[in-house]
Amino acid sequence: MSILKTLQDYISQFEHMELQPLSRVLTDQVSKEASSYALAPAGNGKMSSDILGNKTYQNNYVFYAKEMASDETDRQDNYDFLEAFSLWLEDQNDNRIFPDFGDRYETEEIVVSNAMLFDIEEDGTGIYQVQIQINLKKRSM
Repeated sequence: MSILKTLQDYISQFEHMELQPLSRVLTDQVSKEASSYALAPAGNGKMSSDILGNKTYQNNYVFYAKEMASDETDRQDNYDFLEAFSLWLEDQNDNRIFPDFGDRYETEEIVVSNAMLFDIEEDGTGIYQVQIQINLKKRSM
């Protein structure tokens, strides 16, 4: 399973994700309707390697949420969702409850940042984002 798909499965465990099933957490972009979610890779790179050939990578992702944002109550609810999602990811990191990437990768850390409004569309929907950084160690075979 790809790193992206594994991460999508992992974030679907967030208790408030029942609003949209995982099959509706899209890749790269949200759909036209409100209550649409997507996960987009946002770059990666090797951070280090050791004498045994193990390598540590930093993978960056953006989680997008498209929700109604036309009134104050909607926007407050959207930020409540983003805050809860961000805190859940931080708690998962603190408790070392990480996605399972199989035998070759081990998660070292998940960092979440920049929960914010990204864009407002003419139909009154807003696209919100949360940036996710995951540091993975790839074991040498």
